[in-house]
Amino acid sequence: MERIFIKDLKAGQSIDTELLLKHKELQRTKTNKPYLKISLADKSGSIEGRMWDNAEAADSIVDIGMVVSVKGSIELWRDLTQIKVEDIKPAGAGTYAAADLIRAVENAEEIFTKVKGYLNEITNEHVRGLVDKFLEDKDFIKRFKASPGARSWHNAYIGGLLEHTFEVMTIVHKACELYPIVDRDICLAGALLHDIGKIYELDPVTFEYTVEGGLIGHLPIGFEMLSRKIDGISGFPAALATHLKHVILSHHGEYEQQSPVLPKTLESTIVYQADELVSQANAVQELIRAQSASGKDWTNFVTIKNRKYFLKGKQTTQVDK
Repeated sequence: MERIFIKDLKAGQSIDTELLLKHKELQRTKTNKPYLKISLADKSGSIEGRMWDNAEAADSIVDIGMVVSVKGSIELWRDLTQIKVEDIKPAGAGTYAAADLIRAVENAEEIFTKVKGYLNEITNEHVRGLVDKFLEDKDFIKRFKASPGARSWHNAYIGGLLEHTFEVMTIVHKACELYPIVDRDICLAGALLHDIGKIYELDPVTFEYTVEGGLIGHLPIGFEMLSRKIDGISGFPAALATHLKHVILSHHGEYEQQSPVLPKTLESTIVYQADELVSQANAVQELIRAQSASGKDWTNFVTIKNRKYFLKGKQTTQVDK
């Protein structure tokens, strides 16, 4: 039977398929009846589910990160599709293809080559040496290529961090041409390093926060990673180290966005604005791709942004002559 992906599910359909269990939580109704709240995914997207009967028994046999066999029906709740789960259990061996379940950047090696191409333009010997320390760290590179760019809002798939970093570097590279007084080397290195803490902040399978990620966050984690690499380089200039650390700590731009400090240099300002641009653009692009087939004018309400987004694309207005 041909597989139906999450993005193609419609209200009224019955499903009997294998999906990745990304989140589960045993909750209770107002009448104190237990039910299971879950989040499921395949390579096309994710969907919420609710299991109202036998919830405690199901909760005891499935776990986050597991591929599960799910039976149920698709229904609408507040204009969102969700699964009314009738049965859920661990999937049997050989019943699914991993490539169908986990979305991943398909051209990761091509993107990584382009990232290295930008880094090759760095001329400051100290910055170059620092960047090489990261590129030569096999464990870092493995994690960097496999990590999601975020938990859910943008680049939320395997290789998303690499893709996001490349997009930020592309914008930063162009900005450096427009503002010739900028320190290009700090900008390019800062663009590479701004989100490195995410390799430890997010679980690469479930995309949930790790204990370290939840308690500390990727900005301080990235700051520590950078500091350790700098400490291992003899004679690294203190002023240069401070500027690079500032880029990481300020790249969320505002205190309200959990930025410990505000961007106070041209280099940190450019990296912050590039990061903001590409993360928001990627997220809205994903919304449009996922919901454009609905035929509606607007996306579902996006709580994190307190708005809906227009779906109809480029409009033309004909003026009567």
